[in-house]
Amino acid sequence: SIFYYKKYLNIEPKSEAGLLNLAIAKQAIGDLKFAKDLFIKIIKINKLNIRAYYGLYMLDVNFLKEDLFINLFEISKSEKLNLYQKGIIDFLFSKQAKIKNENKKEIEYLQSSHKNIFDSNQSYNLSAQFYYNKVISKFYDKLNIEVKEKNNNEIDNELVNPIFIIGLPRSGSTLIESILTSSEENIISVGECNVFNTSIIDQIGPKIYSDKFDSKKFEFTINKEVLNKSIKEKYSQYSEIKLEKFVDKSLENFFNIELIRSIYPKAKFIHTYRNPMDSVISIYQSMLPELSWTHNIEDILLYMDNYYKVLKYFKSKYPEIIMDLKLEEFTQKRELLTKKLFDFCKLGWRANILKFYERKDLYSKTLSFNQIRSKVLKYNKKKYQSYFNLLTDYKNKYHWLNLND
Repeated sequence: SIFYYKKYLNIEPKSEAGLLNLAIAKQAIGDLKFAKDLFIKIIKINKLNIRAYYGLYMLDVNFLKEDLFINLFEISKSEKLNLYQKGIIDFLFSKQAKIKNENKKEIEYLQSSHKNIFDSNQSYNLSAQFYYNKVISKFYDKLNIEVKEKNNNEIDNELVNPIFIIGLPRSGSTLIESILTSSEENIISVGECNVFNTSIIDQIGPKIYSDKFDSKKFEFTINKEVLNKSIKEKYSQYSEIKLEKFVDKSLENFFNIELIRSIYPKAKFIHTYRNPMDSVISIYQSMLPELSWTHNIEDILLYMDNYYKVLKYFKSKYPEIIMDLKLEEFTQKRELLTKKLFDFCKLGWRANILKFYERKDLYSKTLSFNQIRSKVLKYNKKKYQSYFNLLTDYKNKYHWLNLND
């Protein structure tokens, strides 16, 4: 991608789209200075390019100097902005308020940002919310898998040893992914590809997104042959994974453990997690536009409540294939826990695994792309405490929300 973006920019050196895509690609592979220079170049070409300001923030919030915030303030007055652009601007203003310790302003900007981001893709977000709240969280334990005769694809699948990282965003999942793909086995990662989720919705979508949908009559039935074919086709877009280990970091797969086991009998699941209150605030303070449930505290809490319920069910049913990794503990016992992790996944451990951040081929498109390029730091237990007041109205509704910890 970088090669062709550069080739294109030789012809069109002021192409904002070309510069932006090259900057994002450079950011993903860790060439942060190059990415920074590109984002600044874009702003010089067009100071109205809001995505470039967000790109600078992603690299380092301190790259957004006061003059750039003055630009953003002037841009924010424009009536030509779409909802997504307004959302990004408000999000960046929230970070400026955070730096200045103006908590009230920060939360106000975050609320406005999340509302605009959600409304910018409202139809999709409402559909996704319906799926999470009314379908998969209600029927995950009522699955009916239609199976015909065992075919060759299934035999092949029995030789595959996939590793699925599951949980919530901002829980250390990218860190664990980076460590696993640093093994001697040269495991590939397909990242947050959502292969199982999309394949499931391909089958049940016409039923659940119908005016005639009745949850009391709905049967959660999946044809295994069709699912297997869809899974293979979707994974093949990333790499040839036949007879290999691979990592899938689609965090919502805790909903899909039953179906994943039916396709890949040797699948293992790594559940990364952290203090629940920290999780809520960290998610709310992040920009996760593709996740419909991350845009207000109530939706985050409801999603998390379903997550705890579903995971408890599958951990009870399949305790031998799910390993918990708590972020707070992992930052203190890195060597011990990576050894346990590699043993669980049947991978060869070596001491330089913990120097994963020195890899030349380490790349990430998640919000954690910066954090995985440095040593694992000790967990800061006080980082989000000043925001716990946002959760007090819900402390009696969710038993796991223990604000006294």
